[in-house]
Parts: sequence; C-alpha cells; structure tokens
Amino acid sequence: MQKIEETVMQQEALKEHIQLWLNRPIDNGAVRELLNASVAMASDIGNIRPENQDRVVCVQVQVSASTSFIIGVLCDGMGGMASGANCASLSIATFLSSCIKNQLMPIGQRLITAVEDANNDVYTLYNGNGGATLSAFIFDSDGQFEAINVGDSRIYANLAHGIKQYSKDDTFAGQNADAAGVHLSKGLLQFVGVGPDIKPQLVTFPKIRQIKRLILTSDGAHYIEDSTFKQILNQRTSAAELCKRMIDVSKWCGGFDNTSILIANDVLKIFANTDETAIPIGTVKLTDAFGEIHFIGVTALDTLDPIIRA
Repeated sequence: MQKIEETVMQQEALKEHIQLWLNRPIDNGAVRELLNASVAMASDIGNIRPENQDRVVCVQVQVSASTSFIIGVLCDGMGGMASGANCASLSIATFLSSCIKNQLMPIGQRLITAVEDANNDVYTLYNGNGGATLSAFIFDSDGQFEAINVGDSRIYANLAHGIKQYSKDDTFAGQNADAAGVHLSKGLLQFVGVGPDIKPQLVTFPKIRQIKRLILTSDGAHYIEDSTFKQILNQRTSAAELCKRMIDVSKWCGGFDNTSILIANDVLKIFANTDETAIPIGTVKLTDAFGEIHFIGVTALDTLDPIIRA
C-alpha cells in the first residue's frame, strides 16, 4: 500500500511541475529544434487572439542505459470555454505523467490510459465546461510507435504518396471525410475534459516504417488552403524551417487562431544515434517552442530536481 501511495505522490509531483512550467509567461511566438534537428516545434499567438491557448511539447525519457522513449504531444485549449490555456497545460501534464508512470504498458494502451487520465483531471476541474484537443505519439528504443488523437488538432504523415491526414477530426464532417488542409468548424464530438463518454482512438498508419515525416498541427494551421498546406510540408528542408514557414503562412492567411506545429523527420532513426541523443538515466527532458526543462530522478520524484533552460 505504501508503495502505491508513493507512486501516486510521485506522479502528482511531476504533473504539478509540468503544468506550472507550461503556464509560465511566454513570448507571442517561437520555433525550437532538438534531437539533432530531427524534431522541431513552433507556436504562435496569431493575429487575432489575445492569448495563446496552444501547448506543444516533445519529451525524452531515459529509463535505463538501453531503454528510452520519446513523446510528442499537442493540445489546443478550447476557446469560448473556461480557461482554455490551463486546460491544455493540465491535459499535457497529466498525459505525460501517466505515460511515464505506466511505462511498462504496451504503448498503445499507455496512450489510451493517458488520454483517459487527462480527461478525468480536466473534467473533475471544469465539469465539462473546459477542455482541449490532443494529438500525440510515442516512439521507443525498441522500435515501437503509436499515435492517438482527440478533437480537431491533427496528425499528418508523409509516406510514399505525399502528405496525408491520418487522424480524423472529432466533428460530424471530420468523421466522414478526409479533412486534410481544410478548416472545419468546432462543434466537437469529443475533447479532453468532455467526461465519461470519451473514446480515444489510436491513429492507424498503413506502413509505419515508411513514414518520412510526422506532423502535429493545431487548427490555426488549417486555414491554409489545401494545396499550399501540402506543398509546404512536402519540401525537403529542415523541420525547423518547415515549422517557421507554416507559422508565417498561417499568419499571412489571416492568423485567425493560435497556430502550433510539431514536425519529426525520420524519428524512427533517432535511436540509431543514441550517443548523440541520450540523456542521463532517470531523466525526463521536456522541450516546447520557448524553452526546455529537465526533471532529474524519474523514479524518485519526491526528490524531483527541475533544471530550466530558456
């Protein structure tokens, strides 16, 4: 019983630290790259909104000398509902702490459990009056990969035939069409914080090993016209440059909403270069577009030591 109680306390400590960090003051926009420039993220307030309610992060977890995993997650706080920014921060904080706590689960079940945990936390606080979308993936050093999506933020991939949306928007229109590059109205069927009826779905890719580029986007990017959207993401250039171009074009198209994006190029190859990407054992490294923070002691979070870098 004591060990279970200690594990719960450790998870709560990590969750609280992550949520506080994600709610820190930030600039209106930024781009950041990591993992030898294989991954980049960008987030921008846009031209209209008074606040950026998007949150996008990439997390490295070094479990042992030979075991590690990477999580990418994007949440878009729902405008017009209570505390959209805090809902997004809480969703990510709970999602990540759950994934780390349940690291022995198969990764598909781990993602589903993490979404359910995040949904429970947001619903408990806001009783269905606040929420966030969530798009996420996990890669691990054993070569396993899974992705999950809730709401109308999106997951795209570039396989042999170019850019395609593989998530389905949780809207009536999105469930019945390929919505890639098309902005759909809200009216979400489900979101993190909706309550007990949430049914998170894993995202299916036909040939995981052929993914050249994986992309997470919030709906500010979905105002970009379809052919332009795909043309940008098909370019052979760095992940950071693609993120910058997507932010610039979304603002040229009106900047009607916050825009955030995470792009991963050839992530399945990252673990082949472990000497260059490894972090100390027991460390969680969390990076967003505006900075990074390291949590030392993943399995002993009562002595959690956060190190923040701008």
